[in-house]
This record gives sequence, structure tokens and C-alpha cells, in this order.
Amino acid sequence: MDKVKELIRNKPRIFIYISLVYLLLVVLLKWVIHPSLDALWFFLGGVIGVYFLDAAELFFALNPSPFRSVVFGALFAGVAFFVVTSSTGNIGSGLVLSLYLQMLLWQSGEWRINGNLNSWYRMVAGPVAETTQRSILIISAIVFVVETYIFIR
Repeated sequence: MDKVKELIRNKPRIFIYISLVYLLLVVLLKWVIHPSLDALWFFLGGVIGVYFLDAAELFFALNPSPFRSVVFGALFAGVAFFVVTSSTGNIGSGLVLSLYLQMLLWQSGEWRINGNLNSWYRMVAGPVAETTQRSILIISAIVFVVETYIFIR
């Protein structure tokens, strides 16, 4: 139980606020004024997604985390696209979109603090230029927006 409290306490509040606003916005855009049980399932999946990767890192004691790498991010973008376009379950769509948002928030936070994403490129041979890192981050954000649009539509 202490690990769960630690997990909740260590999550930056801004990540939680951004995630909740995003989830509420998607619910409003998708279900407009006719919320249904599907909206609740989507929101529940999204809330689980806010803490899912943090919980996996804590539970499996992963250090360095394989979830904080460009390789995982690229593979996850493909999986998220598949889930959003193929799944009929809104809990899964909420989960993957929320996970994707968490990874973008992690990267944005690291970029703000360090001015680069070098730790995300550990699995890639050789150093990666900051302009390339920034371009990949922007492309990832665009893919996230496109996946969100596909889900809403």
C-alpha cells in the first residue's frame, strides 16, 4: 500500500491536471452532450493510463526504464494507432491515449530540465543531435493529435 501512496504522491500535479483536462475535452468532443457508458469507460481507461507506466516501473523495479526510450515510444505509437482504429472498447482507447500523453509529458519535462532527450536515446547507437530529438518529439506530438482526432471522429 505504501508503494501505491508513493506512486500517487510522486506524480507531478501538472501531469495529472493536463491529463484530466485532455480526457474531459475528448469526452466532450466525442460524446458532445450525450454522454454514455462508453464515455465513462474511456475516462476510466484514461485515469488508469495516467499511472500505468509509473506503476510498471515501480512494481518491476526497472532502472533505467525501458518505457522511457525512443524505441518503446515508436513501437507504442504503432500499438496506440492500432488500438484507436481497431478496438471497440473505449477503455483500451482511453488507456493508450493517456499513456501516449504521459510519455509526451515525460519528454517535454525532460526537455525543459535538460535541454535534450539524451536519456531517451540510450538504446540507439551513437549520440543523436538535439535538432533530431526535437523533430522526433514534434512528430510524436503530431501523431498523438492525429490519433486523438481519429478516436473522436
